[in-house]
Amino acid sequence: MGNKILKTLTKNLGFKILAVVFAFILWLVVYNTDDPTITVSYTTNVTVENASVVTDMNKCYEVLNGTNTVSFAVTAKRSVLNKLEDTDFTAVADMNRMIVNEDGDKANVPIEIISKRSNSSLKYNEKNKYLEVSLEDLMKRRFIITADTSGKVADGYALGEVTDPNVLNVSGPASIVNKIDSVVATIDVDGMSMNLSDNVIPALYDADGQEIDTTKLKLSNTTVTISAKILSVKEIPLVFSTSGVPYGDNRVVEISSKPETIKVKGSSTTLNPLSSLNIPGDVLNVSGASEDITTTIDISEYLPDGVELVNASDATVTVTVRIEAYELKKFNLSTSQINVNGLDSNYDLSFDQSTVAVTVSGLKNDLNKLNTSQLSASIDVTDLGVGTHQVNLDLNLDEDNYAYQTITVTIEIKDKTK
Repeated sequence: MGNKILKTLTKNLGFKILAVVFAFILWLVVYNTDDPTITVSYTTNVTVENASVVTDMNKCYEVLNGTNTVSFAVTAKRSVLNKLEDTDFTAVADMNRMIVNEDGDKANVPIEIISKRSNSSLKYNEKNKYLEVSLEDLMKRRFIITADTSGKVADGYALGEVTDPNVLNVSGPASIVNKIDSVVATIDVDGMSMNLSDNVIPALYDADGQEIDTTKLKLSNTTVTISAKILSVKEIPLVFSTSGVPYGDNRVVEISSKPETIKVKGSSTTLNPLSSLNIPGDVLNVSGASEDITTTIDISEYLPDGVELVNASDATVTVTVRIEAYELKKFNLSTSQINVNGLDSNYDLSFDQSTVAVTVSGLKNDLNKLNTSQLSASIDVTDLGVGTHQVNLDLNLDEDNYAYQTITVTIEIKDKTK
């Protein structure tokens, strides 16, 4: 029985082997027809590793020619590639493998492409891909940040102190860092009537006032904090006084200034009791002056603590002190206008003349306002008896504005009982 089976299996053995080979070839053809080997292109971003290698060289780099993305072709079975997308690949440029040119200003970094899955069944074509970078000296500088404001505070208020937010450290390509002339942080105060604080982004400017792109720079702070005080405003007059005495009969007639009033700012509690700004007399010394004096004064040093000028330009004030000499004016005073004080009721008094010449010295404007009725002339005859007497005539005038020499009048006293 066994021999019969063996004879059956070995009968026509060559044909049977040929049939198996043919069947395998047929299967292979069918398999490759249903799942052929194909080539597909993919694109992915390049990730840089070990960038500190460049900074350790005191350099910085910039990717050139759009090589921060890489396109590549992959060959594999269609069933494998159909499952892959761009995001399934990683492209890494390791700066440790950087190849620097002779001038030291450019470098090529080999890019290694790896699939996150099915990597062993993939064939990468054109493997020699490079990240192209430019190299430049790395520069670090420190800048003082200048605080600035935009907008206008609410009516009746003024901008007070704006705090500068210290310094900003900047690092990056020397060609860019060298262009930086100033760093400004601007806070918006438009319509504000109370103190405020805000986080703002500092802006970098070149010497021409053009803003510098910071995308290639590294800043120690992306935002800085600025505080601004909003103060009350009040308009007050300037009040002046003088020291010293003008020459001879000259007097100070008037003190005027441009401007006559100033606007000041401060807290409400500080401004409320402030009604004027008084400039001390020793600032305007008129000793020996015989003509007008014009001078400029910096009034900022006389402002009370906590009070500032709204406009700094108002600090310089032009002051004019008008000097005028005393003039003389003569009056014919009727003796009927002279008041008699201290006369005994038993006596009668008479003057030896009907008018008295009175000379008064004073400023022209003051003299023009004066008439005989305003002289308020009087004599005092207390303790004087019957007879003829010489007595002094008193004028009731403001001694600060007028002066007169001693005037005597002759009177006669009679006893009216006899």
